[in-house]
Amino acid sequence: MAKFLRGVVLFAFLTAGGCGYQLQGRGTPSDPGIQSVAIPILGNRTAETGIESEVTRALVEKFTSSRRIAVRSQSAADAVLMGTVKSFVTASVAVTTGTQITTGYRATLTVDVMFLRKGDGKVLWREEVAEWRNYPVVSDLAVTENNKRDAIRRMSELLAERIQEIILGSF
Repeated sequence: MAKFLRGVVLFAFLTAGGCGYQLQGRGTPSDPGIQSVAIPILGNRTAETGIESEVTRALVEKFTSSRRIAVRSQSAADAVLMGTVKSFVTASVAVTTGTQITTGYRATLTVDVMFLRKGDGKVLWREEVAEWRNYPVVSDLAVTENNKRDAIRRMSELLAERIQEIILGSF
């Protein structure tokens, strides 16, 4: 019976490639001439100070760590990944019974990003991407602010991961 199950699993694994399944993150930009990207600081249309720096930092770190496309200055790069933090909103998601005090917020971060080839300015990809995270609210405002900053950092990392996968793996 165990041999039979191994055979079924092996068959499924070997034939999955013909069904359109593939490993994520193996790709390169659709334009073989693009070997490097510039990632200038994003714009910020929110009231949340510094959020654009956090998202930009996450993007630079993600692309740098992949080593599949070099991150360079805007003057030396083949393409530019640019964008704007469009919104950052929080909403109460957890409330105590009786006193109706908020104990948790859901933060949602939305960015509009564009990947364009520098030579002719052709937009290769453009999309609005959003991510959300819950974070706890406590009586100490400094701790709550740190929780919010941690949520922003994590959302930025997740957004950077999704954007990199789209640009490098899905073209």
